Amino acid sequence: MYRFDVPGMKCGGCAKKVEQAVKSKDASAEFSADVENRRVTVTSSVSQAEFAAAIQEAGYANQLVAA
Repeated sequence: MYRFDVPGMKCGGCAKKVEQAVKSKDASAEFSADVENRRVTVTSSVSQAEFAAAIQEAGYANQLVAA
């Protein structure tokens, strides 16, 4: 399980874009977004680096947070 701070995720639309980026790396990943705290949680066997890169490519800076 990985948690990422995503400061630019300010609405549900942003969360959907981040989710699509995550799902592009692992369609079966479990994803949840907390827009208020600008944090996402991903559960998958794919590396956190791949998810971080995908979120970045979607236009959102992010930082891994200790799970």
